[in-house]
Amino acid sequence: MWDIFTYEFGLLALLGGILSAIMTSLLGTVVVLRRMSFFGSGIAHLSFAGVGLALLLKLPVNLITVTVAAVSAVVLGYLSRKGVHEDIGVGVLFSTSMALGIVMISASGVDSSRVMAYLFGDILAITWSDIWLLTILCAAVVIFMIVFKDHLIYMTFDEDFMKVLRAKTTPVYYTYLVLLAVSIVFSINLLGIILISAMIVLPAASSSLVSRTYQGMLKLSPVISSLSVLVGLIVAWNFDVPAGASIVLVQGVVFFFTFLIKILGG
Repeated sequence: MWDIFTYEFGLLALLGGILSAIMTSLLGTVVVLRRMSFFGSGIAHLSFAGVGLALLLKLPVNLITVTVAAVSAVVLGYLSRKGVHEDIGVGVLFSTSMALGIVMISASGVDSSRVMAYLFGDILAITWSDIWLLTILCAAVVIFMIVFKDHLIYMTFDEDFMKVLRAKTTPVYYTYLVLLAVSIVFSINLLGIILISAMIVLPAASSSLVSRTYQGMLKLSPVISSLSVLVGLIVAWNFDVPAGASIVLVQGVVFFFTFLIKILGG
């Protein structure tokens, strides 16, 4: 059952998956509590236009995609500050960016198998360079969540108080959006554009059913997400199914099981 971890690619997949699980679940706590779940999915789909542009112009995919995702996040954040809810802004750009990405990828003449990797990911193809990038990004997310804990709490639970402290919270707000965008882009290699939003939403949603506090969710979400990566990889290896989809299915099962227990327990 554990044979996958006797191979280097299995260990790299586990390590990369856990690093991605930690940073996306931490950021996802704020996403879930602010009810901006569509935002994460939207940024992932917006980044597809970046993939198409990079392939069309034959430029580094990660660099262009990160740039597009980060700029999109900042623009959507600005629109939100002007009274347009994050989800509405995403809804406006969602389908357009996907269509634009498809058109540019088609014009680039890139092999369809490469496009499928961006859509559905390939966690078993992760390399040591990916691990180092994820390690740096994960460390940045953890430090950010610790240092700006109070600002994030105000941002999440008390919009009015946040407006009073606008001069202090605005940089934190935009930094959070950029970190979310960058985390999504570098996690796309693992789960793909289609499934990455689940890594952001499901662990935090499951932890919200168990814990009633922000701190509790921050502690529990990474545990749920990391264990889902471990179990998902084992399931994928033993039943010969896609690893990314298995991880998301495990997270889905955890959520519905937790929800059922909460309902039955009153």
